[in-house]
Amino acid sequence: MSFSIRPARANDIADIAVFTANTFEWGDYVADELPGWLADVNGQVMVAADHDDVAVAMGRGLLLSPTEMWFQGARVSEPWRRRGIASAIGDALGEWAKERQARVARLVTESWNTPAQRQVEAIGFKARGNWVMASRQTTDVGPTTATNGGQRAKAHRKLELAHSSEAIPAWVSWRSGPLAGPSRGLHVHSWRWAQLTVDALEAAAKEGALWSSQTGWVTARRNEDRLSVGWLDCGPDDARDMIKSLVDLAFETRAERLQVTVPELDWLVAGLQSSGCELHPMIVYERPL
Repeated sequence: MSFSIRPARANDIADIAVFTANTFEWGDYVADELPGWLADVNGQVMVAADHDDVAVAMGRGLLLSPTEMWFQGARVSEPWRRRGIASAIGDALGEWAKERQARVARLVTESWNTPAQRQVEAIGFKARGNWVMASRQTTDVGPTTATNGGQRAKAHRKLELAHSSEAIPAWVSWRSGPLAGPSRGLHVHSWRWAQLTVDALEAAAKEGALWSSQTGWVTARRNEDRLSVGWLDCGPDDARDMIKSLVDLAFETRAERLQVTVPELDWLVAGLQSSGCELHPMIVYERPL
């Protein structure tokens, strides 16, 4: 069966909704997101179409900066798999990004998802870092197994909103600390990994999302019912207190859930587990353009 690669159109949404309906046990999000994706001038959605010009696969590229593309939403209809379609879509998005001066593409997949890992490795992506997304509810203040049945203990140091003038010292501290290397210089915002810059920290401060204490700095944003943390700067000795302070902040901001995404390091994992978080390991992949 032959196919062609082209940019997605609004009339493809219904066809994409059909072959993505059962991607996960709960369904899929791409059909709902497609109208916004198609309207985003910083992104491109490519589809593979059959001989009747019906979409049978898709993928999206999004420019996170002048040099970085985020690859997401790769889906292929079951009868069309193992035909090189994902690779063709990835190449087309890579060419689109290169024309706009991008130099690198990244994506993320769960550590347990070996079929997805094989697929992205087949189209030239290489693993560039192990991360963990940790999550816990903040509505339950009772005893937990992770804390040996005790009540939640508050942090010794409270997080306070940081001014944009703290962006440079926060960035310098992080670059010289133990987390910049394992993170490969990346941070997480809206479930996308990109290079952390001073400008990004200044922007976080201006939107009320940069926080500091004697322990270090974090970016923490309210996202619907969650407090999402995509970057932090602290050392092994302060990790547990930093994570406790994030739990405190989630309670104070009335978030129903705390979500922390950080490099998968033993001392961070131990701190997250001690605060009752559930851990979901992930792998960040990268390929040059």
